[in-house]
Amino acid sequence: MRIKGLTEQQLRDALTETNKMHDYDLIFKREPEGKGNYLLFTIRSRISGIRGASISFSGRNSVSASWHAHGHLFDMIIDRYPDAIIITAKSTITKNGGNWIDYNIGSMMCPMFASDCSIC
Repeated sequence: MRIKGLTEQQLRDALTETNKMHDYDLIFKREPEGKGNYLLFTIRSRISGIRGASISFSGRNSVSASWHAHGHLFDMIIDRYPDAIIITAKSTITKNGGNWIDYNIGSMMCPMFASDCSIC
């Protein structure tokens, strides 16, 4: 993901606060790295099978951060830093919207939405 409009420390603080608020154990898979005006980063759960982690299409537990975990982090960032712009593979998120857009991660024959793969 790419994010514009906040510092690395502000991003770390938002992740810490999201973990506290939602009882997650999220960490950076890819540490925040500055590239021009943006920070690049990736989050994941510390271990699989816990809140904030996801379930793969096949039903196996994963350490990937869930759709809900990403959404809660993005809400936290936008609430605290309204000028932030978050760019993901699926959408651009600003204070004017873009968060909580669900999408199909399955196939046409076996649809499965990202929101269905969260361990809440």
